[in-house]
Amino acid sequence: MTADAAWHKSACILCENNCGIQIQTDGRRFAKIRGDKEHVATAGYTCNKALRLDHYQNSGTRLTSPLRREADGTFTSIDWDTAIREIAARLKTVRDTHGGESIFFYGGGGQGNHLGGAYSGALLRALGARYRSNPLAQEKTGEGFVDAHLTGGHTTGDFQNAEVSLFLGKNPWQSHGVPRARTVLKDIAKNPHRTMIVIDPVRTETADLAGIHLQVRPGTDAWCLAGLLGILVQEDILDHAFLTTRTTGADTVIAQLKEVDVASCARTCGVDEDLLRRAARIIGTASSVATYEDLGVQQGPNSTLVSYLNKLTWLLTGNFAKPGSMQPHSWIAPLARYTTYPRRTPVTGARMHGGLVPCNVIAEEILTDHPDRFRAMIIESSNPAHSLADSAEFAKALAALDLVVVIDIALTETGRQADYVLPAASQFEKWEATFFTFEFPHNTFHLRAPVLDPLPGTLPEPEIYARLIRELDAVPRGRLTALRAAARLGRTPYKLAFAALAVLDKSTFAMARTCCTRLSVPPCPQAPGPPRCCGPSHSASPRSTRPQCAGPDTEAPTHCSTRCWRVGPG
Repeated sequence: MTADAAWHKSACILCENNCGIQIQTDGRRFAKIRGDKEHVATAGYTCNKALRLDHYQNSGTRLTSPLRREADGTFTSIDWDTAIREIAARLKTVRDTHGGESIFFYGGGGQGNHLGGAYSGALLRALGARYRSNPLAQEKTGEGFVDAHLTGGHTTGDFQNAEVSLFLGKNPWQSHGVPRARTVLKDIAKNPHRTMIVIDPVRTETADLAGIHLQVRPGTDAWCLAGLLGILVQEDILDHAFLTTRTTGADTVIAQLKEVDVASCARTCGVDEDLLRRAARIIGTASSVATYEDLGVQQGPNSTLVSYLNKLTWLLTGNFAKPGSMQPHSWIAPLARYTTYPRRTPVTGARMHGGLVPCNVIAEEILTDHPDRFRAMIIESSNPAHSLADSAEFAKALAALDLVVVIDIALTETGRQADYVLPAASQFEKWEATFFTFEFPHNTFHLRAPVLDPLPGTLPEPEIYARLIRELDAVPRGRLTALRAAARLGRTPYKLAFAALAVLDKSTFAMARTCCTRLSVPPCPQAPGPPRCCGPSHSASPRSTRPQCAGPDTEAPTHCSTRCWRVGPG
């Protein structure tokens, strides 16, 4: 193999921060990896995980051909045309016999591998499918439920400027989640005017840096937080001006917290009462407080209650929408629906917070004789047979379905139980983007070009969905032909052609994501309104990964290896 001396701009896909990186290749190997100093968000920062990305790209055995399960349980390699034709026919049978709502979708892109999952929506609409889920439904939907009721949407902490940073079931030294986490944590620890508080049963690396470690007994975080809130209320360390002008219903909450037995809470969670009181007083008197809760509590006992109590610590002290506190933020696209009136699942009636079927009821929604049970599953970039609770029960549920289709790069535990397995291109073999854009005050969206050509025999997920939709005849082929012809003429002709078709048939909107899957470059950020471009050809920022900016009616320059936009405050 001959090494490629060029550095290819991309992003790490091993945590939600998706730090900007540069990669040198040697054939299909990642020979060298370094932080991208021109990246508008991370400015060259990376942890040691990013340096091992070659392991994730090239270890293990990749799938290079669609697989079909035979009657004896073995798999046969088949060509793409056969796979698409057979899968579409079986999906039609399920839809026409039991209704599109009996087709259930799970997954939709992995970390830093989100564009493909976005295209799944067009296929689901073509089938009439209404139910979906992903790993967020076993992690984050409890917090989302609380967010919907308290602030109406997701919030993020301004840890770079916070006087007090509280980490709850979170070890950002290892798991990150905070941009440039290790740099920020060390800055907090070194500053005598700032305090880091960690609530965790384990003495983590972050706890080692903390000024206060509330080392609770496992599963007692709710008692620890209730004790903190009881102290804040009973010692009246609240922001009454904020509560009066910016909240409703605070009096009811405060009345309940006045009755909290702080000493009992301290005994239950195993934290010294004096230390608990010291932590509460620091939170209550600080000029700014930011908190971060994560899987350590969100996959533990009383997780939704813990989310509620955590958010009360910064709401009762007025630490919302000001520097160093908790902030609402901009989105390229919300990851979930924030609503106080969630839908319910068809069999068990479980509430679908965030619009997602709770992971722990999926098997119950299948293993029943209920007429509205799920009959088929499409599973993309996820391995629920391995990752969900009670994997044996989930395996029974898969076996009971009329059809299981898995889209993945390798033959996983879930794939081994599927009827068809379709090989996808990896995150570094296609145009991709990072959608976990939670930063404040400057948010970023990173669209990145492929580092490698797709492995022969694989397809990116958008192309897989496009082929299935064409085989289903979901969109008249004449309309697709017209849209592609307009796209070749530029964005404005495409926009006008699409608008004209949408007037004729509103279903065109539903298929929008798949009408022209090869148009990977979004509209130029020179156009009015956010997101705005941070390229060096503009004055917004000197730290850009975008060497040039295409005009509003032209394709982006072919040498642009990555595009990164910064969205302003809010």
